[in-house]
Amino acid sequence: MTDFLDKINRLDRELQLPEVHQQVNELKLIVNCIKQRQVLKNAPQPLGFYPDELEKLQNGLKPQARGDLTVLNHLLNGLRQYLSINYGIWSVPNLTTAKLIKDQFQITSALEIMAGNAYWSKTFAEVGIKTVATDSLEWARTSKTGGKPFFKLANKTAVSAIKQFTGVDLIFCSWAPNFDQSDLLAIKAWRKYHPACHLLFVGEQNGATNSPAFWHQARFCHSKELTIINRSFSSFDFIKEQIFEIKHEN
Repeated sequence: MTDFLDKINRLDRELQLPEVHQQVNELKLIVNCIKQRQVLKNAPQPLGFYPDELEKLQNGLKPQARGDLTVLNHLLNGLRQYLSINYGIWSVPNLTTAKLIKDQFQITSALEIMAGNAYWSKTFAEVGIKTVATDSLEWARTSKTGGKPFFKLANKTAVSAIKQFTGVDLIFCSWAPNFDQSDLLAIKAWRKYHPACHLLFVGEQNGATNSPAFWHQARFCHSKELTIINRSFSSFDFIKEQIFEIKHEN
């Protein structure tokens, strides 16, 4: 998908719009950071323009430029897809959010389940949290990114990992699949084996992540600590991604 970046750069040069150039630079910063297998310090700035913003930018442009701007806006909104295809990443962590999770919840050790390429685990380790990353790796058999994790992975299902790695302060899951109920099974195992541990999910409520049953049945904490954490984790596209904490009691 090098055409993705090439096309963005070409359209940016042709349009010569400061608002667009700023967003293109932000996108390239994200991609370059991930390409170098590093972690962003802070959450990326929002990418893409809402319809009213796009219309305002298009005013006064020639028809060709108006069309080019529409195409470029679509590409800006496609960054998450680009990252998933090329790096196996659906969620982009940052060091500030990881540090806040550590400090607000007093976390010293963490278990990531359904970790994918374990980018969040790398981030936790970089802020000083002793981290274990686990995934069933079923997806890795057919993905070109399956052999390129950002952090050492143990081949385990979520439930088996929760049973084995007891004693951690945090269990963390980013972008659980929306086609099964592995998220609910993880909650059930967590309640059984980790009575004093925090359980956090990253996702979009009633949207791109997790099972419909999860959003219907799970009970969430609304603490001041989590509010502070989520302030540092603004979504970079129109998927309303945030961090959710699960209550121990049903």
